[in-house]
Amino acid sequence: MDWSSHKMQDIAPSGTLKMLEIATKMESKGKRIFHFEVGQPDFPTPANIVAAGIAALKDGYTRYASSRGFPQLLDAIQDSYAQRGIKIDGHENVIVTPGAKMALFQGFLSTIDPGDDILLLSPDWPTYRVMSRITGAKPVHVPTSAGYDIDEEILKSAATKSVSAIVINSPNNPTGGVLSKKQLKLIFDIAVDHEYIIFSDEIYEALMYNGEKPVSMLEIDPAMERTLVLNGFSKTYSMTGWRLGYAIGDASEITNMIRIQQNTTSCAPTFVQVAGIEALRGDQSAVERMIEAYRQRRDEMVKLFCAIDGVTCIEPVGAFYCFPDFSEFGLSSNTLAELMLKKTGITTTPGIVFGEHWDYNLRFSYATSISTIREGLALVADFLETLR
Repeated sequence: MDWSSHKMQDIAPSGTLKMLEIATKMESKGKRIFHFEVGQPDFPTPANIVAAGIAALKDGYTRYASSRGFPQLLDAIQDSYAQRGIKIDGHENVIVTPGAKMALFQGFLSTIDPGDDILLLSPDWPTYRVMSRITGAKPVHVPTSAGYDIDEEILKSAATKSVSAIVINSPNNPTGGVLSKKQLKLIFDIAVDHEYIIFSDEIYEALMYNGEKPVSMLEIDPAMERTLVLNGFSKTYSMTGWRLGYAIGDASEITNMIRIQQNTTSCAPTFVQVAGIEALRGDQSAVERMIEAYRQRRDEMVKLFCAIDGVTCIEPVGAFYCFPDFSEFGLSSNTLAELMLKKTGITTTPGIVFGEHWDYNLRFSYATSISTIREGLALVADFLETLR
């Protein structure tokens, strides 16, 4: 018996997980697989954070917490932004959630009405689309250039009366592109003119290279007039499985999100929140080492892709992804990804997953070792040669 609701038609399976499932079957038969599709750090959670979580469990932090968040963690989040010159009130402008995805979902549910349009700067993380449809809204792609640069006229033309929100993601998944302060100001000005909300996904903000520093939308909109920032611990602190995120916004919007959390997840796990305090207040040297390792891996991956005839690869400024263009080979991203996996054991994410304009791209994660990058991309180069 099929008990599926009509709403399930709006929840598509993950494009990344589709490739992973094929790869897993191949691995079970003894095939060596090179995993470039995984969007999570390959480093362990720093030891001081793990120790704080274990100590919290032993100390009895296993009960409900406030649906807003553990007070000491709210203070730590407030202080971490204060160090960057951004003033927020942790006990008014912040909600702690079980993962940044839940922060985004609660933000959508509390602000978006059925029939609204939500602008997505494209290429975009596919979960934005799914969450939009679950709320009854229509996701509208606003294409950027390959480096995630905005075309002002395209963005303005997309700002119709039916738009209630825009989602931006800088540093961007999948390109690693970063929006400049000037571009953020443009987005904010258009949002003010057309009276819609900015969901600013800043989950990769710490993972930046070339001496670049993160720019938060809160620097453009300090009064949080139009902005809800989404962030978390998964990428910066290699805490993907801990499920700890947060949102920062106007007090009334945060209050609405708390009402949703009270009636769904109740709160983020308390001992995990204690570990989050240590993440923000403790030794940051492990994070600095991770960022330097990512930079070295990025440099190696970009160099190797640029050495392959027919491949165009823009150097990412942040995150841990490259998004090379394979259009000269004339294959759709799904076809190319599946062929590459079956012939070489290289698993990637097809560009079509991130929007219809990107069907000749593949996303490669460099959250893996340099030796794996070198060996894997040598196989890619040999495979592409067979397609000529």
